[in-house]
Amino acid sequence: MVLCPALGPDKGPCRFREVLMAELLFSTEAFCPLGHPIIGVPMLIDAEMRLIEPACAWLLHIALIRGRTRSPQTWGTYGEALHDWWQTLEANGWAWDQVTSDVATAWRNRMLFDPSSVTGRPYARSTINLRLYAVSQFYRWHLARGQINRRPFLLTELTAPAGDRRIPFSPNQSARQTLELTVRHKTALPRPLIGREVQLVFAQLGVRDRLMAEWAILAGLRRMEVAGLSLRALPTSHAASFEDAPMMPVRLTTTKGDRLRTVYPPLSLVDRTLAYVREERSVATRRARSRDPRYREPHGIFLTVAGKPITARRVGAMFKKACQRAGVPASFHSLRHSFATAMLGALQRQSASHPDINPLLTLQVMLGHADITTTQIYLRVVAADLDLIEGAVADLHQALR
Repeated sequence: MVLCPALGPDKGPCRFREVLMAELLFSTEAFCPLGHPIIGVPMLIDAEMRLIEPACAWLLHIALIRGRTRSPQTWGTYGEALHDWWQTLEANGWAWDQVTSDVATAWRNRMLFDPSSVTGRPYARSTINLRLYAVSQFYRWHLARGQINRRPFLLTELTAPAGDRRIPFSPNQSARQTLELTVRHKTALPRPLIGREVQLVFAQLGVRDRLMAEWAILAGLRRMEVAGLSLRALPTSHAASFEDAPMMPVRLTTTKGDRLRTVYPPLSLVDRTLAYVREERSVATRRARSRDPRYREPHGIFLTVAGKPITARRVGAMFKKACQRAGVPASFHSLRHSFATAMLGALQRQSASHPDINPLLTLQVMLGHADITTTQIYLRVVAADLDLIEGAVADLHQALR
């Protein structure tokens, strides 16, 4: 079977209804009992702007009902997987509830051997596995509801060698099963930035952008958490000295999966952030108010020059450009890796004299990981380059002076 999303079954010009992906905003009390609107639920729409009901029903279940999937980023990932699958079905004239495992195999092979039509780059094998998993969950849900008789995705026992990562069919199953179609891939170790690389990249950043990067490398924030930092989280003033309280607790309200946590940035970083709020941020809000009397100041700390809340996407793009100018291969998430590896090394050293400290569990809480297996990968980083970790904390603070 040859599958091509741009050609129909007869290999002639494709005449299928284009599938679009949109986002819905839920603001009624039925969906928002606490008064907070739910933004970013993906929906699939056909060319006549009609909802594709089987897909939308499952996406609503994922976003609004299923307790373990509260992150809009996860909703978007599942929506993209289902969008690509539905485009393929429409392009080849296949009914969603009648496809076989051969169709799923052809879709998997297309992702393996053809580049993405969006980025032009080959799909990462982890991306392929995640898409297979998401679409499999879609069919599993409809099977449980009695709307289909079988799934096009089969299960097999996971017998891959150690170090071979595959997306499990169900993280809660004691029997380790996986999709028969998942492909082997080796997980690359996180790459922390060393002091010299930090200096090169930070030299390319302005005041606001440098501060955002510092929150990631000194407190372990994700880009969405940096973008979501609220003024309410910062004290308006404080009397503590660095000697008395070198760290200051800051409560995060915008996190992955809405798992609230407290981070502990250095007091000096909090001071620099407050200075930014008084100076650069206030200028942006005054100018915005002069342009539009209806302007309302956002709650977020970091704003654009137009006075609008900065987005996580913009945070990542900003840092990527700085890395390119500095000639350093890194992303914004590399800053979080740097924090995690440095902190784990420091916690391990402390545990030698304080046996009650569990370095890995402590780091899991600090990073906000739902599963400790996600945190465990940093053990391999520390083991791979202990010399780097030993001096990492000192390097980071020295680089940021």
